[in-house]
Amino acid sequence: MYIDGCAVLFSVLVVGVLGQTALEQPEPSSTKQKGKRAYINCKATGLSDGSYIHWYRQKDGEGLKRILYVDKLGSTTVRDSKNSEEKDFTVQLQGGNNYALKVNEVKSTHSGVYYCACWDSSSHSETNCSHPVQ
Repeated sequence: MYIDGCAVLFSVLVVGVLGQTALEQPEPSSTKQKGKRAYINCKATGLSDGSYIHWYRQKDGEGLKRILYVDKLGSTTVRDSKNSEEKDFTVQLQGGNNYALKVNEVKSTHSGVYYCACWDSSSHSETNCSHPVQ
């Protein structure tokens, strides 16, 4: 959704818990002016050492597309090379458990619904992490 010089960024308020891992996206929506910086939060607790936080975006009428993923420590980021806007996004680890997706300079094309999810590489499955559902 694009509103007169602004991009509307939604995140789904999700609290997911499975085992000891929980993810929460506390802010349901945000409207930012083009050219401004935006942060979308994902609070994660109970992650194992092999966990990765993934960020996805869904635009109207489209499926989920991964933007990037980051390791538990926030030290390694892997961007999806198929995403033409891959360099527009980074993740900042804040307070040790908030994996904030940073939109460096908001564009109208950034409008959409953003989801965070996690994957535990030590078990090679998503079964040990919660993930948002629509």
